[in-house]
Amino acid sequence: MSNVNEQLSAIASSAQQKERPAHYRSLLESILSPSNRFLDEQTIRALQEIISHAIDESVGLVASRQLLQDFITLFGGWGQGKDGEVVKQVWGFALDTMQSRAVAFEEQISSVREKLAAIYEEEENWSEAAKMLQGIPLDSGHRNVSQDYKLRIYIHIVRLLLEEEDAVSAETYMNRAALLIVNSADSEMQIHFKSSQARILDYKRNFLQAASKYHELSYMSEIHDSVRITLLIQAVTCTVLAGAGPQRSRMLATLYKDERVRERPELKEGGVYGILEKMYLGRVLRKSEVEEFAGTLAPHQLAKLGDGTTVLDRAVIEHNLLSASKLYNNITFQELGSLLAISAEQAEQTASKMIVEGNLSGTIDQIDRLIHFKKAHVLPSWDAQVSGLCHHLDGVVESIQTKYPDWVAGRS
Repeated sequence: MSNVNEQLSAIASSAQQKERPAHYRSLLESILSPSNRFLDEQTIRALQEIISHAIDESVGLVASRQLLQDFITLFGGWGQGKDGEVVKQVWGFALDTMQSRAVAFEEQISSVREKLAAIYEEEENWSEAAKMLQGIPLDSGHRNVSQDYKLRIYIHIVRLLLEEEDAVSAETYMNRAALLIVNSADSEMQIHFKSSQARILDYKRNFLQAASKYHELSYMSEIHDSVRITLLIQAVTCTVLAGAGPQRSRMLATLYKDERVRERPELKEGGVYGILEKMYLGRVLRKSEVEEFAGTLAPHQLAKLGDGTTVLDRAVIEHNLLSASKLYNNITFQELGSLLAISAEQAEQTASKMIVEGNLSGTIDQIDRLIHFKKAHVLPSWDAQVSGLCHHLDGVVESIQTKYPDWVAGRS
């Protein structure tokens, strides 16, 4: 390998132009021989000399592009399993060297950036992986880039940024992908797009919309069963974290009636099913139950709000206030604060906000410091109770069928 420069010069000066690519490839194959198990300094220098030679204008653009493409193909396969830092060094050198003629080698630069992004992603360095893909020229006008390729890169960037919990930047690329996804027939890209969309809504605290997206994805047969259950858990989590109101009540009912929620043991862990059931049935949530559920939440779902509480705190307070409205005709601010484990002033503010938003029926007497609750019409309340009883009965029947299958078969 010591005479790589001489061999390159000989190929450039003596070989016919149309024969050069084959000679260059033969030289590359000899350097990247399977018998060469390590990336030693001599091999690295030889590869660097080839890359530097390839961008020389005297080589000719067609031969240069072919040489670089052969290097990417051969080194991409040969370098797997070798020292990651050294492989990264070679790819980095190739990228930096090609930048001096970036317009001429856009396709090769894109390929090298994807290779580096894959290495960073394997190292879980999400930020650097995203930066590599963000640098790929997709709209320069010097080459024809397919819409499917653009879509794949945009969605990959979104997923990497979400791993880094940078939802703001992720949304920028999601908006670009949204313009292309409508014309895509790629089912895998459709799934990645919808799941990323749900995660962005989750990060932005648009919990009800996120829950709806997660629930929709949990029914897609193309997704592995274990992932679908994770998506279902996320749907329940986001619904619990959403603000009180008719939309959340409908989503609670949809999830509670979903047979998978009752059947899968994964939803029993961390009190996910328990808190969903209590919310749906309008029961007061205890502190121990809330703390158990909080242990299942992601960091962004536990972030502090402006008043020092968390999203979960707000959701639980609003839910328990609604539960209290079904138990009391009226209650003082002080007593309500004690029930909700907050101050009397916070209890008044929360109740006032919910009444104004139409999520709570009642009036506030500030002179006597009382909240008067207006009872909902008896028929909807009766319907909800009958519905809950029917679901409990279904659960009992299913348990009997599971425990005594032979007896059930004999009776039928």
